[in-house]
Amino acid sequence: MARRARPSASDVPAVNGAAPELNPEEERLLGIVWRADGPVGARLAGRQLRESGLEISEATVSRIFKRLDDFGLTMPSGRKGRTLTEHGRRCAEAMSARQRHEEEFARAFDIRTVEQLLDLLHARRGVEREIAGRAAAKATDDDVAGLEEILRRHEMSLDDDEQARQVGMNFHRTIARIAGSDLLGALAGAVLNESLLPLEKVLDVITGGHGTVSQSVPEHVEIVAAIRRRDPAAAEEAMARHLTRLIDEVTDFSRSDQVRIFDRLLMFTRQS
Repeated sequence: MARRARPSASDVPAVNGAAPELNPEEERLLGIVWRADGPVGARLAGRQLRESGLEISEATVSRIFKRLDDFGLTMPSGRKGRTLTEHGRRCAEAMSARQRHEEEFARAFDIRTVEQLLDLLHARRGVEREIAGRAAAKATDDDVAGLEEILRRHEMSLDDDEQARQVGMNFHRTIARIAGSDLLGALAGAVLNESLLPLEKVLDVITGGHGTVSQSVPEHVEIVAAIRRRDPAAAEEAMARHLTRLIDEVTDFSRSDQVRIFDRLLMFTRQS
């Protein structure tokens, strides 16, 4: 099968200054040209890329520049090197803004304290309450049947902590999918991200100390019952009660002597 050619700039329309799909080397080179005070040649760009840890030859840099030219992002400036086109400047600014956003997002979700865990749970309550109500309004019979199957698997997996956590998170993600909102779905994807699974282990330890680990199942049953009745208000309240209970338990933990072990507990769960 013939290899599909990479799209040219004319094949990839700019939307609000967004760049065509670039690989990491292309993005880094575009950023170097954007930050420069004047034209950038392959020698200077190659040196900067190597100083940043990327082993790359001057010839390879020249080939990447040619691809950026083809995308309409850079253009030759005599023998001095490349400068950005207007389209390239808009794309570089959008790329920089996206990278800053991703870095801020990563910092925000790098949970290391009980207070940050509580912030996450409060965010989940706000987002997931709205999602549950939307899901109750939009759910089909097949959606409800799917949630009931997840409930059955959750009950059957309570003796397997790892599986129970995965099924529990799948329950919440499935409700977000049923809600059918791009914006709410994106927010749910953030607060229910797979990278946060170690925090579910921490929550299990905290609720286990209170003897309430299995309480999530009947709470999930209430949420599904409201969705089955197509009752948005009841679904919102059931979801809010579920997450409020977790918030209350973590708050109690934060005020106890056990809070001193939080750092070790978090480190252990991330390594396991």
